[in-house]
Amino acid sequence: MIDRSMILASVSAIIYLLLVIGVLVLLRKQIEAAVGIFRSRYRLRPERAAREPVFTSLDRLLKTTMKKPISATAFCVVTIALFFTVFIASAKTIAPAAAFVTGAAFAGLPCLFLRVRLERQRRAGSFEGEKLVSAFLTAYLVSCGNIYETIERTICVCPHLKITAKLLSDLLMRLRGTGDPDRVRAATDAFAYGIGTSWSSMLAYAVRVGALKGTDMTPAIEDILAQLREARALAEERRRINGESVRMAAYLTPGLYAGSVFVAIFVMGLPPGRFLYNQFFTAQGFALFTAGLFLFLLNRVLLEMLTNRKLDF
Repeated sequence: MIDRSMILASVSAIIYLLLVIGVLVLLRKQIEAAVGIFRSRYRLRPERAAREPVFTSLDRLLKTTMKKPISATAFCVVTIALFFTVFIASAKTIAPAAAFVTGAAFAGLPCLFLRVRLERQRRAGSFEGEKLVSAFLTAYLVSCGNIYETIERTICVCPHLKITAKLLSDLLMRLRGTGDPDRVRAATDAFAYGIGTSWSSMLAYAVRVGALKGTDMTPAIEDILAQLREARALAEERRRINGESVRMAAYLTPGLYAGSVFVAIFVMGLPPGRFLYNQFFTAQGFALFTAGLFLFLLNRVLLEMLTNRKLDF
């Protein structure tokens, strides 16, 4: 049977969440104005011109990883609401310092999730590189160096490339909408960011030079294709070696936790309500669950970045 304190804590968490959301909604205009002032001041500082603003980087991350992206401001508001909700709810059972760390950990989970999704998308897109560059080179030769027609032909013959074809479509729309060198550079940088490899940066550079100057980039594209073919052979060997560690992190850790729950309830005879109370509404259980969840997701991110490397050279 669920303990009465569990119900009260859950209701309190919901009330605090609604309270924080209400305050943020009421102060929405003030928050947007403050963000606008911050962005303006950041742009006006010449010594920081070479550094990318945080909101610009977050906007790019959201547009790349989400089908229907939200603004960076809205994402920050949701993250702040999540932090205060978890902080206020957990402060009833654990020390304020531990509650602050717990709230910060939960607030960091959305960014961690987006980072995992970005790395997965980049990895999938990187393995489409050989087919993409091969089709791009063929289209470039057929189009006599017309970069716009090249991209359009490549998109038509590569509908099966889900990641890179979408990035190319976005790139083509942005290139046709402007002739300004800075905007062309921003469009090609967004394409390279979506894949995050050396070959995507080189291809983006070839597109930018072809669009702005009309220089023949055939040798550069041929060099990218040759290096991608060499990288594919190395990637296949690396995948065979690292497959076991990936499966252990993905399935063994959640399986062990599920097994511990099964043993506690069905072998040791602990009532389910008591187990939930000990896990989520006591200081030790909640801290252990939070630390385990955060470390599990962090481990997944590190595995995506280290073992499941992108196809690159």
